[in-house]
Amino acid sequence: MMNPVEALASVSGASVPAIRLILSVLLAYPIGLLYRQLKGGPTQRNLYIAFTGLSIVVFNYGTDIYHSLLAVAVSFLCNAFLGTSKLLVPVSFTYHMGYLLIGYYYTTSDTYDIKWTMPHCVLVLRLIGLAFDLSDSRKKEAEGKPDAKCIPAPSLLELIAFTYFPATVLVGPQFSFLRYQRFISGAYEPHTQNAPAYAMKKFLQGVFYLVVNQVGTQYVSDAYLMSGEFEQESLFMKHIYLGCWGRITLYKYISIWLLAEGAAVIYGLTYIDAKPGEREYCSDELSGCSNIKVGVFENTSKYGHYVESFNVQTNTWVANYVYKRLRFLNNRMLSHLGALFFLAIWHGFHSGYYITFLLEFMCIRMEKEVEPIFARSEKLQQLLQQQPLLRALVFVALKYYTIVWAGWCLVPFVFLSFHKWWHIYTVVRFSGFILFIGGNIFLAPVLRALLPRSSSSSSTKTSNIGASSSSAPTGAATAATTEVKKDN
Repeated sequence: MMNPVEALASVSGASVPAIRLILSVLLAYPIGLLYRQLKGGPTQRNLYIAFTGLSIVVFNYGTDIYHSLLAVAVSFLCNAFLGTSKLLVPVSFTYHMGYLLIGYYYTTSDTYDIKWTMPHCVLVLRLIGLAFDLSDSRKKEAEGKPDAKCIPAPSLLELIAFTYFPATVLVGPQFSFLRYQRFISGAYEPHTQNAPAYAMKKFLQGVFYLVVNQVGTQYVSDAYLMSGEFEQESLFMKHIYLGCWGRITLYKYISIWLLAEGAAVIYGLTYIDAKPGEREYCSDELSGCSNIKVGVFENTSKYGHYVESFNVQTNTWVANYVYKRLRFLNNRMLSHLGALFFLAIWHGFHSGYYITFLLEFMCIRMEKEVEPIFARSEKLQQLLQQQPLLRALVFVALKYYTIVWAGWCLVPFVFLSFHKWWHIYTVVRFSGFILFIGGNIFLAPVLRALLPRSSSSSSTKTSNIGASSSSAPTGAATAATTEVKKDN
């Protein structure tokens, strides 16, 4: 007789691990509601969070929980014995990333599998970030410049609760120990009375995207891209299909992040407590752990909007702990490439990850070169203001660009193995490589010749084509300018 999880998997057509994952994210909601009723202090709260979080991991991965327990133990020992040493970050980074990569080596298959390595990659960033924060805190204290962001080394119970936070232990989002410390102390409670209502909004958004994904995959499936029928389509329709497929595929990630965020909101973890003046925010804003900016994502007019809106907390983490730490290279492009390479290897060894992040780099670089040329052309800006039909055509062209080519770039990330994504790119005649490589080499010079920069002050106007991003880092570094002022 099938157990309930197997029965749900049979009815839905999803795998058993996928059903366990969804159930675990949903289970975090009632666990969070019970947490809000706790009357004890930080110790009781940490015990509750640690126990429920550990239980969720056991439910999903059974005895494989020992991998994460070992990581917590090593992190605790490093923090205790190397807390004031310069070796803390190198040792923590080497151990956690090394263990994850070894795990990938022994568990990776030809497809994406939901195994213990999935929550472990979330854990790795959380514990490495903690090591960085502890090291920075001790450095400030040694220099006699402690501030409100300095943190003490967590106790073992605090570390377990921080690591296994029920709403985020499986799929994120990332958050700092400083945030957790303020949350567990009750500092956020006065600002989170409306958390259940806001959580319900995120829950309904997550359910909506999950339904759209499930329905959409019936019409735009991975299998069709590998089929002979897809090969028979016209080149134009192949690209339209890729765009629709990519959008539906991204909804899968959006749905699970929204559901996880809603659960984190119920606890009260997500309050934004930026200092007044650092950014504008409502006194009870609860989007501090948002991993997807739905409005930005759905209104993309450039690839940079995907970077800005998608997997926000991971981008913020990489900006803070990789991109900014590579400033010794004295070159933003090299720092950007280094951050993207870190993201690729953090995902695993499949060639598809590296190709997708390379494509992201090329897209972002092309846009950074092209956007200022459009924005500084006074004649073009005036023409766009005077011609509604031209504005409409530009809108359609940008939607085609952002949806179709985002799907094109996503192919290696989803299909992973070289022979799969290479086959699909062969079928569509490597069009994206032609666009992005050619665009990086030739597009900016051609546009500069056709659209010379205006000398008048009005040349700084922007339009629907996009504002200049020459002063804003992109890719993993986008978060360095847009999110670094938050306490995440």
